[in-house]
Amino acid sequence: MDSVEQPLVHVDRRGIAVDEAVAFYEHVYGSQDIHIGDAATEGFSWRYRAVGDHDVTVGTSSVAARRWGTIDPGDDYVLAWASAPGIRIDTGSTAPVDMLPGVPVMYPAGRDFTFSAAPTVQHLIRFDRSFLESVAAARQGDLPAPLQFAARPDPAALQQLRLVISAAAGALLDPGTARDRRAAVNTTVAEAVAATFDARPVPPAGLLSEGPATMRLAQEWMVANARRPITITDVSVAAGVAVRSLQASFRRHTGASPMHFLRQVRLHRVRAELSAADPDTATVAQIALGWGVGHLGRFSGTYAATFGEPPSVTLRRRRSV
Repeated sequence: MDSVEQPLVHVDRRGIAVDEAVAFYEHVYGSQDIHIGDAATEGFSWRYRAVGDHDVTVGTSSVAARRWGTIDPGDDYVLAWASAPGIRIDTGSTAPVDMLPGVPVMYPAGRDFTFSAAPTVQHLIRFDRSFLESVAAARQGDLPAPLQFAARPDPAALQQLRLVISAAAGALLDPGTARDRRAAVNTTVAEAVAATFDARPVPPAGLLSEGPATMRLAQEWMVANARRPITITDVSVAAGVAVRSLQASFRRHTGASPMHFLRQVRLHRVRAELSAADPDTATVAQIALGWGVGHLGRFSGTYAATFGEPPSVTLRRRRSV
C-alpha cells in the first residue's frame, strides 16, 4: 500500500482494429472472453486512458461498438459510471444492474461477472483491495476484511460522491501530481466511496461472526474495552476460559494470539480517530495513548507498515485536502 515505492500508472492506448481492442481489454479485464460486435455508424475505434498509483487508478474507456463478455476484477474494487445508457453488468445473475448515465455503481467484487455494453464511454476508479478495506475499516472502527456494499445507495449520498470525484479529478488525472497530494486525494475519494456505499468489513471465518463461542466472546470483550489496560488474564477471565485454552483457540482459528487481535483493534481505532481529528488541536501521542498504546515508537513503526504512512501524515491530511 506504500505508493511512494510504486511506479505511477499512466496508460493511453487507442486504435481502430477490433482484434487489437479485444486483446487489450482481455488483458485489462483479466479475461479470455471479450467480444466486440457491430460498430457505431461512424466506424470502429477505441481508446483507454488511466492514471494513478498502487492505491487508486482513474480510467476512461471508450469503445465505438457493441461489446460483451466476462470481467475479472481480481484484487481490485471498481467504481464505474457511464456517459450514456446501454451498459448492463452482472448479466448472468438474478439481479443484473443497468448503469444509468452519471450514476456510480460498484462492480461485483471477488468474482467474475458478465456484461454487455452499447457504444458509449465508461469511467472507472480502481481501488487496491487492501487500501479500500483499510479505509473502510478505519471508518467503521473495525478490522480490515472483504467489503460488503449497499446495493442501492441514497441518491443524495451519490450526488455528494459525484461532487467529491469531480473536485478530485484534476489531481487524480494529472500525472504530475505530487505523491503526497495524490495519497491525500486517494484517501478522500476512498472515504467518500466507503460512506456512499456503506462499505462494511465482513469478518472471515474465525472472527466475530463465526468460530467458537468463547473466542467470539473474547473478541467482542476486547473490542468493547480496547481503551482500557488489558492483559491476557483479563481476557481469559472475561471469556470464562483458561489462558492456555484461549490462546490455543485463537492460534487454531486465526493464526494469531488474542493480544495480536487487540493490537489490531487499537491500531485501526487510532487510524479512524486520526482521520477525523483536527491537526491543530490533536496529537498522535494523545490519540494513541487514549487507545491504550504503550510504546509510541513501536506503534509508529507498526502503523506505517500497516497503512503505508506514518500516523502524523494521517493526522495532517485533513489540513492538506
